Amino acid sequence: MSSVFLGKMKNRLPPRNLLPLLFAYLFDSLAISSYWIFFGIWLNEELITTEAGFQYPYLMLTIVLAVPGLVSIIGSSIFSTFSDKTGRRKEIMFFARLLLMAQCILLIFFNSVPWHILLILGVFGVHNVFYIMHNTLSTTICHPDKRGEVSSFQMFFASLGWMIGSSVSGLIYENLGMIGGLSFGAGFALITGIVTMFSPSKPSVEEDDDVEDSNIPIQNPEKNSSERIELSNKNHNNKSASYWKILTRRNVLFLLVVLAILDFGFGPFNTLSSIYLKEVGLSYDFIGYSNTIATFLGMIFLLFIGRILDKKGRRPVLLIAIVAYPILFLFMYLFSNYWVIIFIFYSYPLYALKIPTANAIMSDVTKSKERARGMSLLQFENTIFIYLGAFLGAFIADISPQGLLTLPLFPLIFGAIAFVLAILIIKETNKKLLGKNIPQFLEKKQTS
Repeated sequence: MSSVFLGKMKNRLPPRNLLPLLFAYLFDSLAISSYWIFFGIWLNEELITTEAGFQYPYLMLTIVLAVPGLVSIIGSSIFSTFSDKTGRRKEIMFFARLLLMAQCILLIFFNSVPWHILLILGVFGVHNVFYIMHNTLSTTICHPDKRGEVSSFQMFFASLGWMIGSSVSGLIYENLGMIGGLSFGAGFALITGIVTMFSPSKPSVEEDDDVEDSNIPIQNPEKNSSERIELSNKNHNNKSASYWKILTRRNVLFLLVVLAILDFGFGPFNTLSSIYLKEVGLSYDFIGYSNTIATFLGMIFLLFIGRILDKKGRRPVLLIAIVAYPILFLFMYLFSNYWVIIFIFYSYPLYALKIPTANAIMSDVTKSKERARGMSLLQFENTIFIYLGAFLGAFIADISPQGLLTLPLFPLIFGAIAFVLAILIIKETNKKLLGKNIPQFLEKKQTS
């Protein structure tokens, strides 16, 4: 009995070859959470204010916060293509964390002028390529049948780091200011880069690079078998595809469209969340606690979500992840005058279902030698539409009498649209589950 129990426990632990990457994600989350949670509040209180001459302070603040992500699109596309051709993913991750360390150090010494901050964030914004490389390498070196589980392990370790960092970020900000947070960020960024280099670069089990559209029905088993052999031979000769070819695959395009609508609506709240929480009455400590609780709950979700993704499918989890947005933000809008209620609802971990599911779907529909480009498409979509929505939301907050209290309306409206669209166009991509349905399909066809 004990051996069976130990065997089950071992199966629930992350693979040994993934541990360096997972711990790197933990330290990276420590680095970011040490300063970024209060970075927007600091800018809003100290530099970007109406007293300083900014007519639209929320919009200007959003532009400053958006710069790293927007700049990273250019660098990420270049590095993603380079990594697919060379396989040097952990080296790129190490370089990206050196850039983050350099950015934090420069912000420590040049932080008195908004334009200096904007320039530093812009020049070093390419450090966000770390997340594309992490998703790519993690889903490449793992067993092909456990990509959903691996995606949840990623977010679990990221949540653990964010929980630890956010629990002390308020204390750091109150006692050491933004300089203290940036100092911690620089140190943990260096540790992240060093730990990354201990990761293996190649999988222990080679995966099948055959990528197909799950919406194509099987009409003739023998014919289908010969077509699969021919398709496999073609894929062997052409190991990867361009960004455009990946984007135009039906499953990829549908996923990105749904996520784009969802992220556009979430953008205003995501970018200005800390300032919103302060506006509705949360103290610095409670802002940090809310992030801590959200990541703790996210960790609990992530203990189970990976196995659910691999055993029950990607589509149902994605639908549950999306429908949470309109429900959650409806209550936040209705009870915006009660900070305790806002604190409770903000503590729900929206990311815990959405991110590992999207990563698992993208790994399903891309081959190993093009996966970095597939993962970068996810980040491009997220970055572009998060900040497009943020620009609109920040401008409306600047001109509306309600100010920041209008922010929950965006994820409420666009989240509902994304949910309806997801029901209509998102299909299952888990090949293991699709394979189980093939005999049932053939049996029905023979009896008809």
